[in-house]
Amino acid sequence: MSIGIYVKTKKNLEAKREIGFYLSKPQKNRFSVFNELSVVCLKRHLMINQASHMNNKVKEAGQGFVEYAIILILVGIAVVLIVSLMQPAIGDVFSRLVAQAPVAPPSLLNYTPPPTFTSTPTIDPLATNTVAPSNTPIPSNTPVPTNTVAPSDTPAPSNTPSPTPCAVANSTHTVPSGGSVRVQMEDFRCGGDGVAFGDSNDGGPGSGAYRNDAGSEGPDLQGTSDTGGGYNLAWTRDGEWIEYEIIAPATDSYSFIIRHAAPTGNTPQVRITTTSVNFGYQTNTSTLNVGSTGDWQAWQDYTALVTLYQGVNIVRFNIVNGSGNYNYFDIQPYVPTATPTPITPTATTVPTNTPVPTNTPAPVTVTLYSNASHDGDIRERNATNTGDTGQVDNSGNDIIVGDNNDSDREQYVGIVSFDTSAIPAGATIVSVELRLQQRNGLDGSPFGDTGLGTLYADIGPFNGFSGNYALEATDFEAFAAATNVIALSETANNNDWSTGTMGAGNFGLINRNGYTQFKIHFEFSDDNDGTRDRFHFDSSDSGTNNQPPAPELVIVYTMP
Repeated sequence: MSIGIYVKTKKNLEAKREIGFYLSKPQKNRFSVFNELSVVCLKRHLMINQASHMNNKVKEAGQGFVEYAIILILVGIAVVLIVSLMQPAIGDVFSRLVAQAPVAPPSLLNYTPPPTFTSTPTIDPLATNTVAPSNTPIPSNTPVPTNTVAPSDTPAPSNTPSPTPCAVANSTHTVPSGGSVRVQMEDFRCGGDGVAFGDSNDGGPGSGAYRNDAGSEGPDLQGTSDTGGGYNLAWTRDGEWIEYEIIAPATDSYSFIIRHAAPTGNTPQVRITTTSVNFGYQTNTSTLNVGSTGDWQAWQDYTALVTLYQGVNIVRFNIVNGSGNYNYFDIQPYVPTATPTPITPTATTVPTNTPVPTNTPAPVTVTLYSNASHDGDIRERNATNTGDTGQVDNSGNDIIVGDNNDSDREQYVGIVSFDTSAIPAGATIVSVELRLQQRNGLDGSPFGDTGLGTLYADIGPFNGFSGNYALEATDFEAFAAATNVIALSETANNNDWSTGTMGAGNFGLINRNGYTQFKIHFEFSDDNDGTRDRFHFDSSDSGTNNQPPAPELVIVYTMP
């Protein structure tokens, strides 16, 4: 019995010591104390049970219960002690955790943002955006770009216009479709000397009074006494020229009504050159004998027919012979004067008399042959755009058109003349065709882009190119009633026909009371290749007079 008590007492003491040992551990290890004590108690309980069992079950049930209760009490005391001892440590640990946490939690929880969120409710952003732009006046203060008005100060460009500013808004002139336009001579195109004009140093005042872009070097202008006032072109000299930019609605012949004046005894002459900016075509009128009017300010009109191309044209007035004043020129659609009268009765009669259709089905076709005493060719004199009196040929079997191969780049033109008096005054012309038969081959390559361009025919006035029908050197530069009225086809071999038809707008230029003459010429006077490029065609002298293979004019007309 005493032994069992000793044993029990001894084991209790050992248990107490172990509990004391665990409780004496540093606080930082006390977190595990509770677990360890629990384990110890269980061990001790097992050991006691084992001891009791080894003592042959000396221990009774009550004693085992008491021992077990004591152990539980001790464990409870231990737990209480542990909790009381650990309370400050747990608080300390927790405060440390909180103290160390600020770095992460604020960034994650973002306590300041909430106010931002609250103030940033849709309202704040709007306000903020509004403010941004209003603060964005910084760019508006960055009117540095605005001050970069340097570009606007760089009115260098706005000063740049000064070379081309054309103090005049009328440096370009547009012909309305079916209408007319007046072009004042002082309203020449922009560009300056060598581009818009070529003026000799003749002591005239220049253009400074009206065109400061041209100044004293410009064409000479003076105040005019003509109706409407303004300025007129004056002090003109041979070889001078002046250009105008004209926009035409369609490619056609137009009437140029030139307002001019010159004292008695002066013989002013001009030649008009038209160049198409859009297509590169170029045509020249013959030299126009404008004539004198009796005084420098005695104004009269002179009409010439000039071809304009659809789009932009550069129209150059070449002063062939000076000593004339020019105020303006009107550009009007060309309207043949002879056509309207016969057409009116025809138009009225045709619908009224149904028989007219019965007569209409039988149009009359007339084939006319060039007159041998009138036709022939003329060679230019030393590239002066005038005919050489020693180079007029109306007796050869062929008529030559094209360029010569000498250094003067002389041009040949041909004249053909038809007696059209057989066309009745009341007849309505339906078609007009010109036919030329190639003879003696071609010299070089006169046709097309590689040569002299298109072969054209100008039509002469009713009284002939030089005021009569005989072939003369002056026919070379003489005035045409209309230029380029027929474009003729290319040929390649002898006996091929070069043919072309006239537009209905020019039918009124067929002379029903005499001869109708045509001047045959290429689009370009020379192609600068140093070789002859010429087209030969049969004259009326090549066979029986006024018979094939002479040049032919085929006219179809109807009678009312």
